This record gives sequence, structure tokens and C-alpha cells, in this order.
Amino acid sequence: MKRRLLLLAMAVALCSTSICAQTNEAAGVELFGKHCVACHQADGEGIPGLAPPLVGALKKVAEVDLGRTYIAQVLVSGMAGTIKTRVGKFTGVMPSQATLSDHELATIASYVLSTFNESQVALKPEGFAAVRSKALPPGEVRKLREQVLAQIGGQ
Repeated sequence: MKRRLLLLAMAVALCSTSICAQTNEAAGVELFGKHCVACHQADGEGIPGLAPPLVGALKKVAEVDLGRTYIAQVLVSGMAGTIKTRVGKFTGVMPSQATLSDHELATIASYVLSTFNESQVALKPEGFAAVRSKALPPGEVRKLREQVLAQIGGQ
């Protein structure tokens, strides 16, 4: 029993160092590659007319509570409709990723924020669990995006 506690304490200590950060980044790369790269591309630049770029699009969004809720809703609920971005207009559907665990969704979101948006904000699995219990229809997620953009004064 004491040995298990010691091993657990060591694991927690390691996870508070850069080793855990490297593991989370590797997991983010893997999950993004499996679930997002086909549309948003490995560099996060998206595909014109199909998938908007993620690069530089979410830093300000992630800095406000409603923005973090929006990011979680996009992954849990998907999004449908027309949106305008800095590079043009996109009409289509972002599929829900609700089959992924809350931890996996948080890992993807945090990877996108840090890698493509130079953001220090990390979304937590608990936030995805809360959103999952209040999932929105995809069209309502688009309206939530508009509310966030109005709040932060951006596009």
C-alpha cells in the first residue's frame, strides 16, 4: 500500500513538470491528427470554403467565459450555418465530436489554443462535462459564436 502511494505521489510530481506537458502536447497532436486535420489541416489553416482556419482565431475567444463555453459547445455539439472569418465566409457543418471523452476534447481544445493561437488558456474536462449536459443544436452554437464575437469585439 505504501509503495502504491509513493508511486502515485511520484506520478503526480512528474505530471506537474514539463514531462506531463510534453505528454499532453503529444496527445493533442495525435487527437487533432485523427479527428480534425482532414478539414482544418495540420497547420490549422483550414480549407477555403470548407473549414475555417483555427490559426489566430481563438485566442481572444478563450479569454472570456462565454468564449470557452463556445469552444466546448463546438466540439460537443458541432456547428451549422454560415460564419464570416478574417479570410472569408464559410457555410457548412462542423460535426459533433461528442463521441470523444471530456478529457480528449479538452486535450484537443488546449492543443489548438496553444499551438495555433499562442494562448495559455487550457480547457478542462469538467467544462466539457458541463457543456455536454447542456448541449445545443448546431445552429444555436453558431448564434453563440456571434454573441462571443460581439462580446470581444472581433471576428
